[in-house]
Amino acid sequence: MKQKLIGLTATAVVGSSLFTTIAAADNVKVESGDTLWEISHKYNTSVNTLMSLNGLKSDFLRVGQVLEIPGTTNNPSSGTPAKSETTPKTSTTPETSTKTHKVKSGDSLWDLARSYGTSVAELKTLNGLKSDMIYVGQNLIVNKSTTQSTGNSQTEEPVKQPTQTGTTSSYTVKSGDSLWKIANKNNLTIAEIKVANNLTSDQIRIGQVLKLTGAVNTPAEDKTVAPETSTNSSKVDKMISEAKALMGTPYRWAGNTPSGFDCSGFIYYVLNKVTSVSRLSTAGYWDMMKSISTPSKGDFVYFTTYKAGPSHMGIYLGNNEFIHASSSGVTISNLDNSYWKQRYLGAKRF
Repeated sequence: MKQKLIGLTATAVVGSSLFTTIAAADNVKVESGDTLWEISHKYNTSVNTLMSLNGLKSDFLRVGQVLEIPGTTNNPSSGTPAKSETTPKTSTTPETSTKTHKVKSGDSLWDLARSYGTSVAELKTLNGLKSDMIYVGQNLIVNKSTTQSTGNSQTEEPVKQPTQTGTTSSYTVKSGDSLWKIANKNNLTIAEIKVANNLTSDQIRIGQVLKLTGAVNTPAEDKTVAPETSTNSSKVDKMISEAKALMGTPYRWAGNTPSGFDCSGFIYYVLNKVTSVSRLSTAGYWDMMKSISTPSKGDFVYFTTYKAGPSHMGIYLGNNEFIHASSSGVTISNLDNSYWKQRYLGAKRF
């Protein structure tokens, strides 16, 4: 049974940082066999929240380590999480409509982006965030757009089908739109829309006309070019070359620069050497890519590690090898390795 310390002051060393839990905080003492995923599940929080709150640089724990648990009103022993306001609040002014969300235990930017039909990048821009880290009780702006209303709450219009013009269609941005929403409605990727319109960020404005290349109802399979074609092959070779040049770069939680990477930050960095993509979590990249039965050179392989579902990824190099940002830094591993083999989820193609 976990040991819960309430109303005490405890000090623990995590990695190279020292933290002190203050009175009235919930704490748990790590026992043999514990994992961050199990602890986050029991206490109705997330692995990211636990790592941020305790200054952890990786998901490794040691027996006897004391972890601070967010949300003092939760009662893990009863299995009943604290109640919180989940209905997004809307405040409307004559000029703008701003929708906010109060972060509760277990929330992540990726979950909120999907719930509110936006993107992680847009949420970060709206709230001035420098990383994907959020905290319980934080009020986030999830939608902010111009409205013609003078007092009534804004009703979001559905995304309309674009107007076809030969082989190229166009779409006029409406209030509440995001690149993620438009791409999803028109069977495209955010990267395709950004390339077609020479966009350097995920920001769009009301009234902006976007080119949507190809027919609206073209199946995703028809738009996917096999990585072995000449044009795509050169991009794959460049991406892999850029990835291998980063061998030995240290691991850094939420890192996406050569000073340090986590697994999805590494993919974000090297993909942007050959195309344009948003900074997403591993699960976010999993959702935006197409499933394939067998990976080819340049495809992406996914694993379930510290939590259920896609939580780690790498670039397939061929011969059952893949390059990735592991806890020991950027390295090349083999899919036949017992650790990776039993955690393998599947392959995807961008």
